[in-house]
Amino acid sequence: MSENDSNNTTVKKTFEANISELMNMIIHSFYSNRDVFLRELISNASDAIDKQRHTDLQNGVVDKSYEIRIDPLSKEGCIVIEDDGIGMNEDDLVRNLSTIATSGTKEFVRNLQEKSDMIGQFGVGFYSAFLVADRVDVITRKQGGALMKWSSDANEFYTLETLTEGEETEFPSNGTRIILLLKEDAKEYLEEASLRRIITRHSSFIQHPLSLYCKKTVTTPVASDEAKGEEEEVLEEEEEEMEEGSDKPVVEEVKVEEDTSKAESKTDTTPKTITTTTQEWEKLNGGPPLWYKNASEIEGKEPYHALYKTISNDYTEPLYWNHFQTEGNYEFRGILYIPSKMPFDMLGDRNREKRNIRLYVKKVLVLNELDKEMLPDWMNFVSGVIDSADLPLNVSREMLQQNKIVRALKTQLKKQVMKMLTEVAADEETYAKFYENFHRHIKLGIHEGDNSLLSFLRLKNNKTEGVMTLDGYVAEHRVSEEQKAVYYITGTVPPQENAIARLYTEKGYCVLYFDEPIDEFMLQRLSKFKEYDLVNITKDHVTPWAPNEETDTEEEKNTLESFLGWAKKTLDGVDSDVDSVKRSNKLVLESDPPLAVLSSKWGWTGQMEKIMQSQPLSDGKSMSYMKGKRIVELNTEHTVIKSLLDKYSTTPEEEKDAVCKDRLLLLYRCGLLVGGYPISNANDLVNGVYSALSVDASVV
Repeated sequence: MSENDSNNTTVKKTFEANISELMNMIIHSFYSNRDVFLRELISNASDAIDKQRHTDLQNGVVDKSYEIRIDPLSKEGCIVIEDDGIGMNEDDLVRNLSTIATSGTKEFVRNLQEKSDMIGQFGVGFYSAFLVADRVDVITRKQGGALMKWSSDANEFYTLETLTEGEETEFPSNGTRIILLLKEDAKEYLEEASLRRIITRHSSFIQHPLSLYCKKTVTTPVASDEAKGEEEEVLEEEEEEMEEGSDKPVVEEVKVEEDTSKAESKTDTTPKTITTTTQEWEKLNGGPPLWYKNASEIEGKEPYHALYKTISNDYTEPLYWNHFQTEGNYEFRGILYIPSKMPFDMLGDRNREKRNIRLYVKKVLVLNELDKEMLPDWMNFVSGVIDSADLPLNVSREMLQQNKIVRALKTQLKKQVMKMLTEVAADEETYAKFYENFHRHIKLGIHEGDNSLLSFLRLKNNKTEGVMTLDGYVAEHRVSEEQKAVYYITGTVPPQENAIARLYTEKGYCVLYFDEPIDEFMLQRLSKFKEYDLVNITKDHVTPWAPNEETDTEEEKNTLESFLGWAKKTLDGVDSDVDSVKRSNKLVLESDPPLAVLSSKWGWTGQMEKIMQSQPLSDGKSMSYMKGKRIVELNTEHTVIKSLLDKYSTTPEEEKDAVCKDRLLLLYRCGLLVGGYPISNANDLVNGVYSALSVDASVV
């Protein structure tokens, strides 16, 4: 179908695709945020300039300047985007704009057969313009070719015509002008603030000059008797510029302001001002981004601090940063930061879906936050930027494709965070600040399976006033070379207040102290550090020293054996979790507690039981599989146990329960309390205390 007139030849052609379906998909599915239209068109303009520059260099032109211009003012209701790029002829317009998902950039790069900094890959970025525009006009010229105009309203047809010189404003020898007639609900994009926001966020690091046509208000002081003449002079200049088509800024408004408080004075010399509103081009992008520079080129810390505050919205300075550039199969560059303080509830929000790391592809922002899969949960405190020219994106550039380059990016991010962590750990003062805020992140990482983080732990202990590392423990704090274990205690009771820990201290052994709830989860999956066993002394274990020799007579041994069997049977009646009752080889002094309740080697500690029991959705049935069996150790040297044994041995068999049971149960429940175990029925414990006090009172 064709339309003819006296001056032009306008040809109406059909899109070479199912345009109604595909356009609907592009507009409503590919992009989640309408702001991306400007990013895509600026990126296309940058690619077009790259192509023209390549051509110019081949032709020996080396001093030519290029620019991208965005004008929301000159055409009512329209945004105009211009570039000095390669432009398009009729064939290019049909192939690049009229056949959906065909990319001129992709073909150009294939022809170059070398790595390129061009962005377009899928051929649909241009159509993001229809997110905000009812109609799009493209006026373009390839060097030495005709001036072409392509128009579409995203329906089935588009128009293509050859323009004669002068039908549009004077057009350069090559380049492209895109005119977007905005939808009613997209008029916000005519506002300077909206355009600045998008350009600053997404395209401020485009390598070619990027200018915005905007309004400027200038206030100039003038002498009182010169104000009127100044006003007339400015108005005359405006008229001359409009007549001559001057490129100088257009003066829209002149306003003379003066102080009226002294209007009655005939000799008033108060300064007056002239306010003029002009339209002029303002360059919005600067030099290369910080991460594209070599670290040696950057003077001082301020540039790094400024970037961090922009990325993180944190008013404080970062604790540490890592400015890196990798080479090899894939090239990545960026800057990662460790905050000086942990943001509120960061660890509690570890399951949030994003990581505060911005992703750039060839200096164009494509993701404001990375998906959580790109960094482990324990690294969620890291913020920064990363840029790659190798990274592929889906058609909307809003979701990373899962392939080997993305896997390389994930590996590189973790590697750079670990490098930064290692460097921080080398400075004790800096690492102390880091550990104060982020030690739970380290423990979370260990819980998630990263044993390389064990060396980053800093642990309280019974030997030094400060903290020590696991490496320091095995190198400096073992009793002898034969000690092949690292001893530790968990719970809220510090080592100096725990009877078994005190015993280890007296014997000269170092005991580490884990006192946070997350420690229980972390230690559940750990049994070794390097070749050393990790031994929780609140669980059933063999002490590193030989037990005291038993001097009991045969009768005493038989009595003790009978008592232990009775005690096991009695405790089974109130607590099925009791695995055994035995004589302790740890509590052997009269000054030691009469009894200790330990957990089995692979079960939960008492503290862990309380933590799990407090969960809102805890399941008693599943907990029964994980709870450790309880081992009750009796101190036969303690006065209370001796008294109980004596009562047991002198009481007739049929009266033993009535005489001894209450005392045994009271001792056991006190042992549970001291061991950090949950008490299922506090009334039983309290009533046992009352009963014992009543007996004492009756004796008195």
